[in-house]
Amino acid sequence: LRDNFRLQPGDLVATAGQALELDCVPPSGHPEPRVTWKKDGVTLDLTGWGGGGADGELVTHRHEVDQEHTLRLYAVTPTDTGTYVCTAQSQLGTAAAAARLHVEDPLPTGRQETAPRDLLAMRLHLDNSTMLPAATVRLRWRMLMPAPAPEGYMVLYRCLLPASTSWVQHDAGRELSTTIPALRRGYKYEFKVRPYAGGSQGLDSNSRHLWIPEEAVPSAAPQHVTVGQAEMGNGTVVVSWEPPPPEAHNGIIRGYKVWGGGAGG
Repeated sequence: LRDNFRLQPGDLVATAGQALELDCVPPSGHPEPRVTWKKDGVTLDLTGWGGGGADGELVTHRHEVDQEHTLRLYAVTPTDTGTYVCTAQSQLGTAAAAARLHVEDPLPTGRQETAPRDLLAMRLHLDNSTMLPAATVRLRWRMLMPAPAPEGYMVLYRCLLPASTSWVQHDAGRELSTTIPALRRGYKYEFKVRPYAGGSQGLDSNSRHLWIPEEAVPSAAPQHVTVGQAEMGNGTVVVSWEPPPPEAHNGIIRGYKVWGGGAGG
């Protein structure tokens, strides 16, 4: 497989009781590659449900892989800490992507056992995502069934294109909407939300994708432009520069044009 993973897992630090996802969208191929997951070098057996594991082993009824090859881990514990590797294999070859997961015990709250159970019963739906000026997005969500209000809601978002990045967390408090500022123009983002309480987080909502439109041109010029004579001589000059400041890109810079002119005598 010569191409890179279209979406690969990122390193995560989690609190015991959380529900997590590790993404894996393998390179395209004909035939489509076969995808497997390993933890610390051991292939995960996710075909059987309800089986328990010894200390240090995954309990399969808390883990599943969906049709998009995303590994879901429910109510994680410190024994889930380790290196997870997604491997894609076909007649064209093999490719692998790895992520490190570290699960910490929650701080003492007096309700460690009940909070995850309540949170796992909550189901959230992310209704829509609305573009606002200045590359800002407003998100709204709702509870799908009656349930006690959680301590708050955590919005997670990441860039999908032009490159996949790790999840960023944004605490929305108790509100059922929030704004995410300072996104990058020309980039495609993924958003989701989950409830939290007592140091634990519940299940993710559905995801929403949004492309942040570009503006016509960058709002600042390239920086630190220098012109020098090439070592080879022959009247050749070398022009170098640095990109405009990131906040002035207004999209993905595709290239640069250089003009030259003679000075009048």
